[in-house]
Amino acid sequence: MSFIAMVCLVSAIASGLDVRPNLDAARLLTGSFSFRTLVNGAEVGRSRIQIRRSAELGNYVFSNLVNGSFSQSWEAVTSPLFAPVSARLSFGQGSAARIAFELSYHDDRVTGFVIPRKEPSNRREVDEAIADDTVDQRIDWAAVMARKEYVEGQDFRFHVYDPEAGNSLVTVQIGKSETTEVPAGSFETVRVSYQIDKRGHTETYEVFITKKPPRFLVKEKFPNSSVTELVELTKPTSEMP
Repeated sequence: MSFIAMVCLVSAIASGLDVRPNLDAARLLTGSFSFRTLVNGAEVGRSRIQIRRSAELGNYVFSNLVNGSFSQSWEAVTSPLFAPVSARLSFGQGSAARIAFELSYHDDRVTGFVIPRKEPSNRREVDEAIADDTVDQRIDWAAVMARKEYVEGQDFRFHVYDPEAGNSLVTVQIGKSETTEVPAGSFETVRVSYQIDKRGHTETYEVFITKKPPRFLVKEKFPNSSVTELVELTKPTSEMP
């Protein structure tokens, strides 16, 4: 590390700023990834995650279409270093789909609106300050697998933002390497767990990610005991304009 970089880092820590971890979306495989969702061993739905890169702006666009019991769709746009740009979420499908929120990120603030699912008439405006190391919560799993190296026992931290939970601290713990079998095949993975400290409670997630870049998600365990497993992946998509 250069002397100037070291001084900047020390200054950031001394001033209480949250230093963004070494995340890089270029370490992820782009393309389309199909998953099945299991609850108590039974399939309850399917989802398709797409990751693509904008050739013009250089940002990464993550989207997910979920069918079945957890029907929803979302999109999150981020810089290559996971600084959030925008996010939106809808529940339901087709003509029954209803917008849950739309967010825009600008430096250390997030603005937008939220439409409560149970009380759609009570639209709420969003205008909040966020930590410097914030990642949009839609893609916390992607940020977790965007590190350069994964050494068992190491940990790192960052924040995520969700309009319901606010700005929450994420603590990531790197686990052991293992072989993970899913419908898409058998993969050499790293087990990574992360906790999100939300208002009044903590949520724990566990992901199984491929060891070598470009990485992709193989399996994930959620706090509600549901599990997603990779069923199929396509070749990387071409960069979009």
